[in-house]
Amino acid sequence: MSGTKEIQTGSKAARGGPQRAAQYAIASSVTAGVFLSVAALAPAAQAATANATAASPDKATARIQALLDSPAGGTVNLPHGTFTIWPTLRLKHGERIVGHRTTLRVASGSGDYSAVLTGATASADLSGLAITGVTFDQNASGNPIRNSAKLVNGKPRFVVLIGSGTGIKITNDRFIRSDNINTIVTGGGTRNVTISGNVFKTSDALLHDHSTIYTSGTSTVISNNTLIGRAAYHCAAIEVHGDGVRVTGNHVRGYYRGANLAASGTMFKGNHLSGTASPVDLWSAGPGPLTSVAVTGNVLNRNLPYWRHVLAHYGAHMPPARYLRRVIRDTTSTMPFQNITIHGNRG
Repeated sequence: MSGTKEIQTGSKAARGGPQRAAQYAIASSVTAGVFLSVAALAPAAQAATANATAASPDKATARIQALLDSPAGGTVNLPHGTFTIWPTLRLKHGERIVGHRTTLRVASGSGDYSAVLTGATASADLSGLAITGVTFDQNASGNPIRNSAKLVNGKPRFVVLIGSGTGIKITNDRFIRSDNINTIVTGGGTRNVTISGNVFKTSDALLHDHSTIYTSGTSTVISNNTLIGRAAYHCAAIEVHGDGVRVTGNHVRGYYRGANLAASGTMFKGNHLSGTASPVDLWSAGPGPLTSVAVTGNVLNRNLPYWRHVLAHYGAHMPPARYLRRVIRDTTSTMPFQNITIHGNRG
């Protein structure tokens, strides 16, 4: 990461590749804050909590963690209400987590942490995990990032971090008041992940590195999400590594870059990117060439006067026009490009 110069030279707003996800997955097991060990609730006790909202972060965290520790028939029905919690909630295994107008809000003063929700260990197999109907409120105003260097030193403030597992679904959730390195991260040990129908609202107060959805697994589907950034410079809405990725039907606005595509076998189709500066970046950085990527039938809209104003506010300038095309090949690529298809896109 090298500040504004990265985008001006055409390189990615969000760097690191699979190694970065692996680094954070390892860090998450030791830097994510206090692990609250609470007794598992029996199903009857779980049901008894259904209409209760705890008054303090300590009680709310213990209550939600207890529910996650003891799914009834593999399902956790989170109670209705807003629960102010301390990071980090931990999952021992895959389970179905269903929100009932449930908001999990990060407590003010939580400081830096690894993730709001992640595996109990860095190697935890979360196969079958499903999260639906939950609002994750990162409460950025109550937890301002004061030193962005800590974000890349093991405390990236992810919201959901999944290192390993098959058949994972994150659908119809809301991620609001977010400010972090990445909001959802799925690592190289994941397969058949679906991230669909979610709403993301993201800010980046210190202009640090950020990708809202960051994936590194195999056979990932990212579809029909709405991603809204607030002057999200040094940011990409979606960044994909790994292999065999489908990115379709997403709506993106307020990001300098809509997508960083570094996964071979990627279909990027039918997405609507509005008000970007550099909509799509293709990055070939190994271990082999970037191959079989199709960017077709998208709306790749740019608003260069807007971003010129944003950059001027920070004393920076817009990069040359060749870095502001609808689809660019990243100049820092170290491997060749093969079988790249770009057609039918419009502004």
